[in-house]
Amino acid sequence: MFRRRIRNKLVLQTSEADDVASPNTSTTTERCTHATAEQHVCYACREPITTATTHILISPTQDTGDERRFHFDCFKCYECKLPIDPKSQTLYFSSARKQEGHIKQEQYPFHKSCYDQHFGWKCVVCEQTLPTVAMNNGSTKFEYLKHPFFDKERICPHHARGTIRRQEQETQQFRQEDDNIGVTTTEETEIGEIRRCAGCHRFEPKFASSSKHFVDVGDSDTGRCVCLACCRTLVTTSDEAIPLWERVLNFFEGPLGLITDEDSISGVSRQSLKSIPVILVGLNALNDNMKKHSDGVHHKSSQIMTRGLCLSEFCGHTTESVAVTAILCLSGLPADLTASILAHECCHAFLKLHPNFRYGKHLPLMVEEGLCQLVAFLFLNDGLESCDTSTEDDNTPSDAKLRQYFKFCIETDEGIYGEGFRFAARAYAEMGMQELLYYIALNRDFPPIND
Repeated sequence: MFRRRIRNKLVLQTSEADDVASPNTSTTTERCTHATAEQHVCYACREPITTATTHILISPTQDTGDERRFHFDCFKCYECKLPIDPKSQTLYFSSARKQEGHIKQEQYPFHKSCYDQHFGWKCVVCEQTLPTVAMNNGSTKFEYLKHPFFDKERICPHHARGTIRRQEQETQQFRQEDDNIGVTTTEETEIGEIRRCAGCHRFEPKFASSSKHFVDVGDSDTGRCVCLACCRTLVTTSDEAIPLWERVLNFFEGPLGLITDEDSISGVSRQSLKSIPVILVGLNALNDNMKKHSDGVHHKSSQIMTRGLCLSEFCGHTTESVAVTAILCLSGLPADLTASILAHECCHAFLKLHPNFRYGKHLPLMVEEGLCQLVAFLFLNDGLESCDTSTEDDNTPSDAKLRQYFKFCIETDEGIYGEGFRFAARAYAEMGMQELLYYIALNRDFPPIND
């Protein structure tokens, strides 16, 4: 069974190097006296600040270092090059975006709106500037929820406020560490009022132009949707899944060396796996089959979303003979993700059909699911053709970036699937797939691996 815990911790955090200079405390105006006029030089133009000239004083801070003095006309925004009035305009001091060949991190003044434009600190949902919060040291920083993989995916915290409150009450997993707040989401397809892509979990730009809205996948009453990036390779029918299933079988026969062309009493043949019906279904149909065929251990947590299922039944009056009747896969997902789900379920089918694993009861959940996740990860890594690394829009991930994310999800899973994968991956690195399967067939557990 392929199930996906929402792979990411959405982290409510503050920008750590982007202090806002408060005009009431660190930015002041001052009039030079005759006695001190020759001591002051404008930081921008390096010309003297003459006697009795009102000018701008930037008090020393951790970011700016020594105090700085400017002529009014010289105190300009780094982005728009227009003067900043510290009496009426909030200003930011920050280093500019890193430029190739530039090592020195000079601190520059910005208008607030220009700072947002320069660094892209905008919510992807409403396309408004992210909110700021006052810190204990008197500075001001941006506060936002961030996708753990796609760096530009930041949203205003209030979009997820309902989700955060629910988590505090139900899971007690809300914690504060220094200035960052970690939040584990409880929904796969939405967070607060915002839907998320069923493939890559990016946030839907709900309040942006309609051309950026996500596409519904057609599941009634589920709210599932996919982003425009995942739509590029969307798999919606069983016929579209057949080439992906063939590629999975090629991977099992070639790189993994687990199946053969001909039937054998000591293994699993390609034909026995190829004959299994592969059916793409909606979320409700998949969940109905899970409840009908599961022994109950798999659906205790509301945090997990089922994406694949391997259906089997015992033949005759013995538990030694098993037939795999179908493999179900969730429709409306990008091709790479669909293929990895099929690889996961193919591993389940392989274990059910192989004579070495025909026990009266299943392998321990962590062992079997860990193996299947290992196969899915290896398939994403080595079983697919190289994909496009370019994209027409800088804010839209490429196919290669999406594939990296799907692997990231497997690697960082914090549930029993992820724990099993990490045990399986360490053992695979030590002994390879054939010896690992042989050990598990004998011991029903992963081998002890020294860290």
